[in-house]
Amino acid sequence: MTQKANFFKLGLFVLIAFGLGASFLIIFGAGQFFKKELLVETCFNESVQGLSIGSEVKYKGIQIGSVKSITSVASVYKTKSDYVLVIMALEEGISLGQTGDSAEERVQNAINDGLVIRLSFKGLTGVGYLETDYAAKNPGDNLMITWTPDNIYIPSQRSSMKQFGDSMTQILDSLAAMNVKGITKDIETLLKTLDTKANDFDINNISLLAASLLKELKETNQKISKAIETDKINHVLEDAQASFSELRGIVETSRVPLGSAINDFQKAASSTKNMAETLETKLSPKFDSLSVNLDKLVENLSAASGLIEHMVWLNSDRVKLIMENLETTSENLKQMSKDIKQYPGRLIFEKPPEKIGTEKKN
Repeated sequence: MTQKANFFKLGLFVLIAFGLGASFLIIFGAGQFFKKELLVETCFNESVQGLSIGSEVKYKGIQIGSVKSITSVASVYKTKSDYVLVIMALEEGISLGQTGDSAEERVQNAINDGLVIRLSFKGLTGVGYLETDYAAKNPGDNLMITWTPDNIYIPSQRSSMKQFGDSMTQILDSLAAMNVKGITKDIETLLKTLDTKANDFDINNISLLAASLLKELKETNQKISKAIETDKINHVLEDAQASFSELRGIVETSRVPLGSAINDFQKAASSTKNMAETLETKLSPKFDSLSVNLDKLVENLSAASGLIEHMVWLNSDRVKLIMENLETTSENLKQMSKDIKQYPGRLIFEKPPEKIGTEKKN
């Protein structure tokens, strides 16, 4: 009788515990079951390694939803495409900096104003999440959407790592396209040519020619000094003085006509001044309008400069994080290269390490 009573108490305890657990689940999980969500989707033309179902969707660091599905476009829409399709559930109360009566209207307004979504990572852990923000569209981010999306479509943008990788690929392709061997050969040919030309110079002959030239210059200078001291030069100077006297007389004779010409020039200058004043009166309003337009242009340039500075400030942490990740990766590659140089046999003959926590079977 005592044993039956114990079984009865044990069964009663299990039923009560199960009922309490179910009640807690219903009470605390009811909000999630009846919570309204807005389904949106996007496509990526890159690897989404690190992103998983349940990953966060953020707007400027604020969580606004989670990832519901990660699949391919070909499997969902039955079309030829290698894009990755990501479906997200956004909270019903999101604003994204927009106004509207419904979440669909606010999201659509944000997309029209340039809302994009990109893949981001949390530090060095490799855990991915989706970040939304307003940004200008780059030519390399335009994806060919040949199907009709079932949900609201948010344009995607390449991740920072993808953009960095594409830039490095372009740089390496440019370096590979350079004809380094041809350039080296041309430089070598140029050096040989310069060496040959330098050897062809007859330094001794050039020195003799320079000495002969200096000697001739010295003799010519002496001859000029002797010629100046002769009477012929004195006669030439007297004739020049007479010519200057005649020229002075001509100037005196021409003073009256020159004065008349100067008066005529003054009259022409006065007419030109009057014409300039007339042009100034007519063109002054146009110049004022042009000045106003230039002021507006300067204000627009100032606003654009502030926007660029704000964008750089917002992405400074991300750039710093990318540089730290690259530095760590470089150190790891350097260590791996050093190990391979010291122990090259490890790549082929060394067995992989045993798993931790497993026991060998006898």
